[in-house]
Amino acid sequence: MDVPIMFPHMATVLRRLHSTYWYAAYRIPTVSPEGKRTWRLMKKCTKETVQAKARKAAEAMEDAALKEAGAGDDGSKRIFALVNEAGEKAAQKKLTMDLGRDYIRRMVELSTGEAFKSYTIDGWVAEWLSQRKATTKPSTFKRYDCATTAFLDFIGVNKVNPLEWLTVSHIRAFREKLHVEGRAAKTVNGYTKDISGVFRAAVREGLLMRSPADNLEPLPEDDSVKRQPFTLDDVAKLVSRAPSAEWRGVILLGAFGGLRLGDAASLTWRAVDVSEKLIRFTPQKSSRKRGGKSIVLPMHDELVEFFLAQSTPDDPATPCFPTLAKMPVGSRNGLSTAFSTLMGNAKVERTAGRVKGDKKAGRNTYDHSFHSLRHTFNSQMANGAVSQEMRMKLMGHSETDVNDIYTHLELDSFRAAMKSVPSLPDLNQ
Repeated sequence: MDVPIMFPHMATVLRRLHSTYWYAAYRIPTVSPEGKRTWRLMKKCTKETVQAKARKAAEAMEDAALKEAGAGDDGSKRIFALVNEAGEKAAQKKLTMDLGRDYIRRMVELSTGEAFKSYTIDGWVAEWLSQRKATTKPSTFKRYDCATTAFLDFIGVNKVNPLEWLTVSHIRAFREKLHVEGRAAKTVNGYTKDISGVFRAAVREGLLMRSPADNLEPLPEDDSVKRQPFTLDDVAKLVSRAPSAEWRGVILLGAFGGLRLGDAASLTWRAVDVSEKLIRFTPQKSSRKRGGKSIVLPMHDELVEFFLAQSTPDDPATPCFPTLAKMPVGSRNGLSTAFSTLMGNAKVERTAGRVKGDKKAGRNTYDHSFHSLRHTFNSQMANGAVSQEMRMKLMGHSETDVNDIYTHLELDSFRAAMKSVPSLPDLNQ
């Protein structure tokens, strides 16, 4: 519990040689012509011969002088007393960082009448995470938790230091450590972006004057592995070796609709209109950014054939692939891992990509994954002379530079674009 701050009178009394009167000595705040605040020593005769009476007179003189200087109210007097005390500590070389911070805390509380908010680094991270947990998706929160845990582990015992301790050099050193350990620049930039968000929030709360991550340029991402498209022969192998009809459908949605793995696995029958040969869905990745805008996707003949062969349930909210819809995309037993196993069974090469540094951290990356089916769909349309604008609409992209990544070499127009994508070859021929 904080002890209430009592304003101590700094006035003292002294008596000159051969004088019967006591003199008052005290300091008052003043501003130099250069604008610098200083303290001026005042000496005045109290016209008292008794020391006790002289001391009271000296205190009254000090009060009057402080009031005239604009420090006469009780709160201001306390603040000026703290400033004076801090100045004396500094002159004695006894003003430590912790003591200086305590002086500032006490002065702010006196000035505002409110408790001064102060956090340690780990304390603010915990507060920030608790705020984010209520406003973000579980997957996003998990990413935040991972990034902040890695950062706190990096600074170690310094995590109990106040927020102001952090500088851009600490963020930069954390970033370099992640990169040297083997993580791709894109991954490292993601960590840095999440950590920067923690301290930008501290600035908005008034806890920091500026974020320690300000002006930290992202790493160039030229070491990231770009996914390559599958050939149609590869897609045919994957479909033929799929362990279930559900996996065949998901693969076809990737290769002939450009759906991401999570979107394909979670598709419901409400989204599928076999009579109109259309699929209407809202991508999970971009639903929030794009305001929940849906994609209208004309079915390729391969998809029409697949869905016509399936039994349509009475409830349109039923998942098209009920078993796969229950599985997470990531994790050891997730959809991505299952697809990697399927690739091995189909003898479709993953083609090892690059891993930076000493390989202590970061995951192995490959040229081919389920996401390559999305590249396949886009590349086949490009080969069929479908315009980039049309491909962007079918892929659900809103910016041209994003679509360029997928290119490797209006409804009626959409249907015409879909006809440019060839069907699967017959592997028995």
